[in-house]
Amino acid sequence: MSSTSTNTISTWKKWGPADSGPGGRISGSVCGLDPKFCDAPASIAPYEWPDDITKWPICRKINPFSQRFRSKQESNGPGNANFPIGYKDKMAEHMVCEVIGHPCCIGIHGTCRITTKEYCDFVHGYFHEEASLCSQVECLHDVCGMIPFLHPEWPDQFYRLFTTTFLHAGIFHIAITLLVQYFLMRDLEKLTGSVRIALIYFIGALAGNLASAIFVPYRAEVGPAGAHFALLATLVVEVLHCWPMLKYPRRALSKLMIILVGLLMLGVLPWVDNYAHLFGFIFGFLAAYALMPFISFGHYDRRRKIFVIWICSLLILGLFGLLLALFYNVPMYECELCKLFNCIPFTRDFCASQNINFKREEPV
Repeated sequence: MSSTSTNTISTWKKWGPADSGPGGRISGSVCGLDPKFCDAPASIAPYEWPDDITKWPICRKINPFSQRFRSKQESNGPGNANFPIGYKDKMAEHMVCEVIGHPCCIGIHGTCRITTKEYCDFVHGYFHEEASLCSQVECLHDVCGMIPFLHPEWPDQFYRLFTTTFLHAGIFHIAITLLVQYFLMRDLEKLTGSVRIALIYFIGALAGNLASAIFVPYRAEVGPAGAHFALLATLVVEVLHCWPMLKYPRRALSKLMIILVGLLMLGVLPWVDNYAHLFGFIFGFLAAYALMPFISFGHYDRRRKIFVIWICSLLILGLFGLLLALFYNVPMYECELCKLFNCIPFTRDFCASQNINFKREEPV
């Protein structure tokens, strides 16, 4: 048995100084993918494939290299420096091998692995049989879907900050939304007007969703949690506006604060987004101060409230810009303390069902 077996299980072809690729490249060529054997897109001037293999396109049409190089050998004659005798036999080995491994996009993290179709189906991934390298596919688009990304390295589907407000995780979730809108938002709309309350509602929703994307980056979020807390903040602002006219203003404010603290405490349970709650309340408070009608008691009080309106408006723009800067430049992938605000592990597996992973894996 040992006399007939071989230690060679595969052959790796690599360009070198004596046998370079187009443009004198000395790197490149993988099993089933080589610029020399691709006709669409062809690696010809001025569209040569770059020396960086991670920037290679998907080959849509492979050249019939057996005929191609046979004709070139005949035209160039035997022993030609560019196409020596036996060139076809040496160079075609990596193009005739059976390729069973292709990029597979796995999980909500968009992790790419070169694997078989059977394994990709087993883990419920997206198998790209047309591609050879992970750099040729956009796993983030496979996970997210909808409108394609303008740039695969930058998450630019900003409309998701808005559309997720209308999505719900089930009948119970949407029932909570309807109850909040019927018993709370309806009266606020009568008090402030439909345009003002709509602006407050969506400002809180957008800010809450953006904060959730920053601090809990790998967890799917749905629902108007930030918008609901913006409505709660609107009630707080209304109490502050009407403070001199209320019989027990401190009692009214204390009740709202108790409700706020209680809801934030519930936010440390699994599958409740505390970051959307907190930032929805903050932005809702600022938006309510800037947009709600107010009663002034004298000229000085009116000027003071107008000044506060400008300050709140500028704070909304500044804080939203800060969140965008954090989202793009300082993502919280490895913030261990951040997840404690969203879910406290009272037991070993208390928060395990959320599948929170703050460590982003590099593509293969």
